[in-house]
Amino acid sequence: MEKILTCAQMRAADKYTIEELGVPSAALMERAGKAIADAAEKALGALGGGRVLAVCGGGNNGGDGYCAARLLSERGYDAEVFELCEKFSDDCAAQRAKFTGTKHTVFPKERYDVVIDAIFGTGFRSVPEGKFADAIASVNACGAYVIAADIPSGLNGDTGTAQLAVRADKTVTIGERKIGLYLNDGADLCGEIVRADIGIALPAAAYIGRFSARELSDAFPPKKKNSNKGSYGRAGILAGSRAYSGAALLSAGAALRAGAGYTRLFCPESVFPYYIGKYPELILTPMPDLEGHLRFDEKAVRKMSENSDALAVGMGCGVTRDLYESLGLLLSEFKGTLVLDADALGALAKFGTDILREKACRVILTPHLKEFSRLTGSSVEEVKAGGAALAAAFAAEYGVTLLLKSNRSLVTNGKNTALVAEGGPSLARGGSGDVLAGIVCALAARGVTAFRSCVCGAHVLGTAGDLAEGESNEYSVLASDVIAKLPEAISQLIKAGRNE
Repeated sequence: MEKILTCAQMRAADKYTIEELGVPSAALMERAGKAIADAAEKALGALGGGRVLAVCGGGNNGGDGYCAARLLSERGYDAEVFELCEKFSDDCAAQRAKFTGTKHTVFPKERYDVVIDAIFGTGFRSVPEGKFADAIASVNACGAYVIAADIPSGLNGDTGTAQLAVRADKTVTIGERKIGLYLNDGADLCGEIVRADIGIALPAAAYIGRFSARELSDAFPPKKKNSNKGSYGRAGILAGSRAYSGAALLSAGAALRAGAGYTRLFCPESVFPYYIGKYPELILTPMPDLEGHLRFDEKAVRKMSENSDALAVGMGCGVTRDLYESLGLLLSEFKGTLVLDADALGALAKFGTDILREKACRVILTPHLKEFSRLTGSSVEEVKAGGAALAAAFAAEYGVTLLLKSNRSLVTNGKNTALVAEGGPSLARGGSGDVLAGIVCALAARGVTAFRSCVCGAHVLGTAGDLAEGESNEYSVLASDVIAKLPEAISQLIKAGRNE
């Protein structure tokens, strides 16, 4: 599992390594500079040689840049520095003194093939201004291959937000990966992310993890020959309305492909005929109807509970009081795993989240940023700024597992947090969330834990999206195309685990 840290955790690891383990900070900087120089040398090799400019601030990130420039000069490359500051941290000043090459105080007009961005490190939290903003603009406009030292300057290392930041082709992240490299704007600004292990030790095991396909493959173990459909769980999908009929089919179709033994679609009676024959494998059950959407009925909801090991609720249902009352009964009596998506989240936001506090079942919430903003009463920008900490605090407060969907997904139960970075912009399409809810429901129905169902479900969805994009393009992929690629995505996961 890849370790992904907050900036505070990375600073704590630095301090622990230096003060407790006795590794000099200057030695760590030398190793960081070497990793950046190695990346620059590799890029120069691909380009057939060329010139390098390190753009350096006055802090330790700038020190990494000065060090990289010196090492490249020692290797025979034409490496220069554009320095932005007159005051320096102690380690940065020492590295600056060792660099005897050309130093510019104005961004040079000459052509460079590789530019090293070493202006700001992970401690930067503001908006670049003045000469720093000008330097970032110059880096972005210079046309060179850009390598960011640890993090693109201007990017928030915890939230991945940026108003003005360097656009890197490669980011050499020092020590461990930082969560902001993957979230929000980070996904577009970092380019290829490579980790440089410079010997920083972690003082604690509390960090965000990113699981590999091999580590998630146990969600699809070899099927026993002596098994039957009842061995693989009952997934229930409560979805659809006269206004939004397609969401139910997307969720149910994904649940079928994700391996549940039974998949049953519970839908309002008035739209029941629409679903007949769409999936022959799908068990259809009509629910009480009120003007084309679900009508609350205790007997029907209890019957639905009895026929399901996991239930995904809300896709295309409409935000109604009847749906909210159905959720209240499910939360108080259902004994399986309840996956709340789409309009179920809207109903919680509209009528109250307190019903989540007392529950008989395991609960998964799968909001995107806007839905989570409604649940928390925060703006989308505040949700982005809150990052993993806000998601974990919400999950802990309500005792739920939260799958926060964006260009990268966060999964947290308040104690453990995971990042899922699979998938690309092809999934920025209506229906992708419905597919994800169906996958997660099927996994939970088979007995996979709530946390692992979310991590594995998001991983499989992202992989299937990438596969669909590979046969089409990022604009033309439909949610139904993603469902069609689920078998191949799951096969990749299975092969990863069985080919150790």
